[in-house]
Amino acid sequence: MSGSRPHSLPSNHHISAEDCDLLELLCSRFNVAKTILEPASEIPTTLDMRVKQDAHIPSHVLAVFDIPESEWGLSYQPLLVPIRVDLFTRGFRTKIIPPSPPGSTFPVPHCAENAEGQFVTLPVVPLLVPHAPSIPLLFLFGLGLETRSHLLCCHLLPAEVIGEFPAPPAMANSMATLCSDDQFREHCKFNQGLWKNILSLVPRDSHFIELAKTAWMVTVEARRIRQRNPASHITSVPN
Repeated sequence: MSGSRPHSLPSNHHISAEDCDLLELLCSRFNVAKTILEPASEIPTTLDMRVKQDAHIPSHVLAVFDIPESEWGLSYQPLLVPIRVDLFTRGFRTKIIPPSPPGSTFPVPHCAENAEGQFVTLPVVPLLVPHAPSIPLLFLFGLGLETRSHLLCCHLLPAEVIGEFPAPPAMANSMATLCSDDQFREHCKFNQGLWKNILSLVPRDSHFIELAKTAWMVTVEARRIRQRNPASHITSVPN
């Protein structure tokens, strides 16, 4: 690595613990608590989410899954992803939320019996996507709720690979040689899934799209390098 490289490069050391759970981070941006469904539960028509602060409340919850409902096993759980229809309309070119009846207003927090704090009752919209785990990251940036490029990069590529930016060949070579098999499969699956989600839902943020595309192209090239020279990379050690 060149000695002239700046010291402010993105690093996974810059990610706080609360930034690691992307769905938790997305929920916090909408001031609601992360909620999960019991395994094998049917998707409800509405969902009560606990309100942390009565401001910037979501309008809907997406029940996000990447396996057809008919193929769900007993342990499968869709992601419950809060969203605001106005932000989605502004940030994406696709339409995934049915239009509300004329005169409809945004949901209002309320107090629930036998429970502390406030809750908001939100309509639930089922959404089949190419890759469910990367949807929170896509919505954080696509809805304009997150702007930290280093947060995006560190969820897509290892810190050592980001350190070679902006040289895609060096980034790909670093990724091909430094990642273990398990690490590489994880990054490959996530980056491909995010890119497929981008093509499916079509966000408008060109900077976000370019960063995600670069990460996927680097991953593709790293995969070619590993296929050409299988002995060049770190292999995973069985437990």
